[in-house]
Amino acid sequence: MTAARQTISTDQIFGRIGYTLREAARWTLKAVLAIAIVFMAGVIAVITAAAGLIIAAVAVLLKLTTGKAGPRRAQYAGGETDESGITLEAHRTARGWTVEPR
Repeated sequence: MTAARQTISTDQIFGRIGYTLREAARWTLKAVLAIAIVFMAGVIAVITAAAGLIIAAVAVLLKLTTGKAGPRRAQYAGGETDESGITLEAHRTARGWTVEPR
């Protein structure tokens, strides 16, 4: 026996076409949203990079425009003599002030 053929009505055809169009619209919307998210992430990355370059340029300009001081030397306090006749001299080091006998 052969299977009986089923007739397809126009309502079914239009229903399938409508369903297909709705699914295509959903996928298109998802793709557009994904592209928009990736685009916004790229824009944020470019803005962040530009801000970093501006900050670096300002830092370089500040460094170049500040007055040039002479080479830094250690600061020396005047030597003092205590009761025993030993002269002590204080000078600044990386760790702070150091007092040494002279």
